[in-house]
Amino acid sequence: MSGEEKEKNKILHVANISTAATRDHIYNMFNYLGKIQDLKVYPSEGNITASTHLKTAFIKFEDERCAEVGQHLTNTVLIDRAIVCLPYPNQLIPDEETFFNSGGSTTAGQRQLPPHVTNKIVELEDGSAVLITVDPTLEQLGLPAYPSLPPDTDSAKVEEIRRTVYVGNLPKGIDGKEVLDVFNMYFGEVMYVRMASGPDALPCSYAYVEFSQQASVSNALQNDGFEFKERPLKIQHSRVAIIKPQAKTDEQALGEVEEAIRMGRNADERDRRRSRSPRRRRSPSPRRRRDSRDRDRDRDRDRDRERRRSRDRRSRSRDRDRDRDRKRSRSRDRKRRSRSRDKDRDRKRSRSRDRRRRSKSRDRKRDKSRSRSRDRKREKRRSRSRSTDRKRDREDRKGEKKENENETMLREKLLEKKAARKDSSDDEWEEKPPPAPNGGVKQEVDERIGNGDSISALV
Repeated sequence: MSGEEKEKNKILHVANISTAATRDHIYNMFNYLGKIQDLKVYPSEGNITASTHLKTAFIKFEDERCAEVGQHLTNTVLIDRAIVCLPYPNQLIPDEETFFNSGGSTTAGQRQLPPHVTNKIVELEDGSAVLITVDPTLEQLGLPAYPSLPPDTDSAKVEEIRRTVYVGNLPKGIDGKEVLDVFNMYFGEVMYVRMASGPDALPCSYAYVEFSQQASVSNALQNDGFEFKERPLKIQHSRVAIIKPQAKTDEQALGEVEEAIRMGRNADERDRRRSRSPRRRRSPSPRRRRDSRDRDRDRDRDRDRERRRSRDRRSRSRDRDRDRDRKRSRSRDRKRRSRSRDKDRDRKRSRSRDRRRRSKSRDRKRDKSRSRSRDRKREKRRSRSRSTDRKRDREDRKGEKKENENETMLREKLLEKKAARKDSSDDEWEEKPPPAPNGGVKQEVDERIGNGDSISALV
């Protein structure tokens, strides 16, 4: 359902209101259904004239279900008239001038189809005519169209039939309250239910269900085959309207009010008689006996009337209790659904959290294993580099040691050669200056090594 349709359902149109009823009377009567956003009563106090016989009210609720339940107050007596409660098809309350100029006062109290649903009379090939109702919503949803009706069918009766569906394949002996509760819960607000068992040979029962809103019919038709008591229900358009109890006329409503006033006076008189001091009794005369019989008859009639009223009150209280139970059951169902949704969300969140934790733990393990493998590789590289450094140090030490040894050997050989030369050529040494000490030999060796001569070449 679109947002516009939801807005429409929030407004209740109340017609046939007594001119003696004030705005406070109407507000207090409908306020117990739910919170009222706006209330308009036409004609207003300043526009009431001697020719004004009725009032009309428009009530906008916060919750659209309050407007649906308020339709059940139709035929309730307010002061001296039985009111009529209908859904208002538009989404805004009209102002007083627009309401009266559009002829709203003449059509007040009459139900009408939504603006997009139209009736038209079509002539057939054989010369006969039929009444057809066109609903674009049914065509868009691919649902069957409304069945044709006789062309002289009353418009109010057509509107009732278009809000009614036929329900077949019900179990034998099913209680009407169960059917009412199921359709109220899943398809839309129900105004009336008529149960029919059919002949004994028929294996199932059937019923007619009248909704408070024409839009609920498409919801019901979309659920054709709905499982109920292990049976698939057969839901179709109805060709007839449900026969209902007759609405109270203004005279009947006024008679009820007068009877209630009379009963109150009789009760006051009885209380006064009881409060008086007792008198001395006399023997009853024949005339007094007749009067006592008449009083007994009046008393019996009053009791019967009181019983009838108490039954009516009980039936009204039962209807109110049913409405309250429906509201409670719907609120419970919504709470259960919201709880189940919350549980599903919590489960999904917990699963996603567990997945994240597992993935994080896996990532940590992978990181740890990678860091360990990296550390091992680094240790191996370090150990290899240390071993190579040690080998190089050893080789360098060995090379230095060998060079030192070779250098000492070279020096010794040079000294020996020098000594041998000295012994063989004393004459030459006398003419030349004296030789340098051993430090000179060493200096010569160092100079030759510095010039790039190898130790083996020197030797």
